[in-house]
Amino acid sequence: MADEITAPGSTCPWCSTPLPAAGAETCPTCGAQLIPDTDAQVPGVTAIDAEAIVRAARHPAPQRRSRLLAWISGEYDGDAETPAAPGSVSPPDNAVRREMLRLELEAEVRNLQAEAGLALAEAEVEAREQAAEDASDASDASDADAEADPDGSPAPDSADMPDSADTPDRG
Repeated sequence: MADEITAPGSTCPWCSTPLPAAGAETCPTCGAQLIPDTDAQVPGVTAIDAEAIVRAARHPAPQRRSRLLAWISGEYDGDAETPAAPGSVSPPDNAVRREMLRLELEAEVRNLQAEAGLALAEAEVEAREQAAEDASDASDASDADAEADPDGSPAPDSADMPDSADTPDRG
């Protein structure tokens, strides 16, 4: 494979740039190493890290994390939980049940009172709107009667009458 990489006209396997020279050890564009170093030892990757083994022997188990951190990291032991006390999940006694029912009924009564008040307010608004419409219809009818002359002919339109601002002062 090293022969293919350094052959003339080949490309860099990392950035796909054509290589100018056959014996290039690094790519001129990205700086990648093209000829592998056979004696390179990378601890933990190509060789066993002796220091890591010694550190593990000195500290055999890490300190116990809190239950939340252990659960998040996946180190949570769910079997270590203690069972709940026998009466901890029992239903409430009768006095508590009565109080809960009293509060529930009181809330329902308040909701019904609010709905009744809303219905009453809506009825009042509708009555006021109807009264306003009736009053405007009545005033329109009386205005039409007032504009007519006693002989039944319609009154002259206000646009036909001269405006006092348009007439010259004669004084």
